[in-house]
Amino acid sequence: MSIVNLISLESGERITAAVSVPNFEAAEFITFATVKGLMKRVPLSEFASVRNSGMLAISLEEGDMLGWVRLTSGKDDLILVTANGKALRIKENCIRSMGRVARGVTAIRMKDGDRLTSLEVVTTDGFLLLITEKGFGKRVNLNLYRTQGRGTHGVATIKKEMQASIGAIATARVVTLEDEVTIITTNGVMLRLAVKSIASQGRNTKGVHLMKIEKTDKVATLARISDTEAEPKAKEKKSESQTQPEIFENEDKGEIAPKEESDEDLEEDEQVSEESEEDEE
Repeated sequence: MSIVNLISLESGERITAAVSVPNFEAAEFITFATVKGLMKRVPLSEFASVRNSGMLAISLEEGDMLGWVRLTSGKDDLILVTANGKALRIKENCIRSMGRVARGVTAIRMKDGDRLTSLEVVTTDGFLLLITEKGFGKRVNLNLYRTQGRGTHGVATIKKEMQASIGAIATARVVTLEDEVTIITTNGVMLRLAVKSIASQGRNTKGVHLMKIEKTDKVATLARISDTEAEPKAKEKKSESQTQPEIFENEDKGEIAPKEESDEDLEEDEQVSEESEEDEE
């Protein structure tokens, strides 16, 4: 089903963020961040009665755009990452709770030409996985980012001198070693990797080359596949493989085809069926 059948969008409007809400007690707040580095928190309960036409969640100034939405507990640490390689870790509660129509406050200060590329909730056992537009990436221990105040510039999270060759930061996600990720380019090319296969490095490094990117292409986004999501899929795939029909190789064409039942097999099945009926009598 197309998303336009679920929510009415105005002319020129498009969806920029989505968040899974199992129920409206799953978190205390829903936290928003814009490309220009503004943030706000709204009690999640205020969205319990969303109409099909939607409701206003944030006011945007001209030229700004909503980029990220996260569920937060009220006591989380958050980390913001910019395209030019700055990262800022802040306490969630330094962003005050606001109403739905509020614009928000400045969370991170950026130089001209920079923009926010990620908002993530910090976890105790997690890493910050960064991917650049030219396919370079690395994972950094979250302990290397100290907590700072709201409205500051943050710290370097990529080697500035190498940005011309590796590209701007396209996106960043908080991941664990058990996760997998899929890198997706603007031309629709995808690469799936295990997080533990990606090198762990310090903040002020360029990363390693993870994906070959054509000159007319660049990394667009990064999808995280958590270990809790991957395990059921693996079990489902294994179950399907156990129920697949027996196959044999067609020697003439070298093709794989389902094994067909011969007339003898069908006769044996009929005999077995007749014998079972006699036993029942």
